[in-house]
Amino acid sequence: MSRTPSRRRSSRHLVTALDQRLTEAARVLLDPGTRALPDGPPGTPTAHLLPHLIALCADRSRADARWLLLTATFGALPTGDQLIAFGRYVETALPGHAESALLAGVFIDPRRGRVDLPMTVVTDDVVVDVDFCARHDTHTGIHRVVRETIPRWQAEHRAEAVAWIDAYTCMRRLAPRESNRVFAYGLDVPIDAATEAAYQEHLIVPWRSVVVLADVPNPLASGPLAALATYSGNELALIGYDMIPVTSAEMRPASDSVAFAQYLTVAKRAHRIAGISRSATAEFTGFSHALGAQGLPGPQVREVQLASEPPLAGAPQTRRRRPRPVLLLVGSQEPHKNQRAALHAAARLWRDGLDFEVRLAGGRGWSDAVLKPSIERLVGQGRPLTPLGRVSDARLLQEMRSADVVFFASLHEGYGLPVTEALACGTPVITSNFGSQLEIAELGGCVVVDPRDDDDITAAIRRLLTDPTERARLRAQAAARPVRTWDAYASDLWNFLVRAEEVA
Repeated sequence: MSRTPSRRRSSRHLVTALDQRLTEAARVLLDPGTRALPDGPPGTPTAHLLPHLIALCADRSRADARWLLLTATFGALPTGDQLIAFGRYVETALPGHAESALLAGVFIDPRRGRVDLPMTVVTDDVVVDVDFCARHDTHTGIHRVVRETIPRWQAEHRAEAVAWIDAYTCMRRLAPRESNRVFAYGLDVPIDAATEAAYQEHLIVPWRSVVVLADVPNPLASGPLAALATYSGNELALIGYDMIPVTSAEMRPASDSVAFAQYLTVAKRAHRIAGISRSATAEFTGFSHALGAQGLPGPQVREVQLASEPPLAGAPQTRRRRPRPVLLLVGSQEPHKNQRAALHAAARLWRDGLDFEVRLAGGRGWSDAVLKPSIERLVGQGRPLTPLGRVSDARLLQEMRSADVVFFASLHEGYGLPVTEALACGTPVITSNFGSQLEIAELGGCVVVDPRDDDDITAAIRRLLTDPTERARLRAQAAARPVRTWDAYASDLWNFLVRAEEVA
């Protein structure tokens, strides 16, 4: 007996939420006369609107209306299979049966989505998925791109940044703390406690808009995103960072390959992909061409090259001098970043009597099992090796400017931001002789090596640490490099992904 009022309140709340979502869908699907609502208790808007919305969905050319109606009904973006099943049913159902079946589904299977939440349909706008950066403080290459680019978009254009509900079935507004992680990362901007406490989840549904995947989306969102790109009438655009989990799967955990395969089910339905380098663009272009075997047109792929500014561009350019030459290793501590090869070279050079210091800036990646024993052994031997771990942008800037040489010779990179950032600081870089890292090196300031050749790496480190004239020559080249700003990157990215303009 005591649970009955609570159950009634819960049902009443669900009906009120359903009324709101269907009213919001009707706002863009139905003409003003049809969507005018009669007075009545909760459930009246649903009873009035649902037959009209179902009738619209009986037209098999209105896949977009079916997509929006299912989204509004369940508080969840539908998958392709759900849309196909619903379309087949609504085309052949007897009058009134489709409405009853749809309503029954809400109360029989409420966990399909957030049937308790209100929603807003965002029309003719830009919706940007920043879910990972909003939820986490991780700040590696991809996250730097998001946090440099999307605040610039917000300042210059109209765009709605969103995360996902925890089940990854629908987009939602950002909480204040999440907004800070995206738009004010590292700035120590205070969060109003009352605003944070008052935050309530609110679904965001794009309609005839451009949806941009700035982050790599959670695999659980793959089905809804693929259907959004295919059926909703929205355009889907994304930044193509790299295809390392499939093209260099041996360098990543097996779970990454599975997750990336889910990502590709979204990418193949996308309209535009902006590769961050020539190499990344070549990978995604090849993928797009392969889709012809499935009868799919594939996305339009273009290069929109990343920025080459240092972290915290505009900060004072001070260089801390150290008593011995400094080799700085940058990047997360995981196998494909190849710091183990650099430490092996350092050990050989120390054994030969060369006096220099190694500093290692980068947090623990998915696995430091290859690197950690080498660090511990060298530190235990008393070698001048300083593992700094994950550092702030300000500290990274200081380390890059104070180093004599930066080493970043990865086995596979979509771009290689540490290379351009070190060069922008005026520091010579040892990097790989292929792919995106070679693209960067072509403009000067670098020595390229075969990252799989220990002798090549050792010789390059020896040469730069012992030859100040060569370092000076490379510093002069680095100073002469053109600097591509984050402002320029953000503008070019917007023009291609949102406006569909050709890249200059």
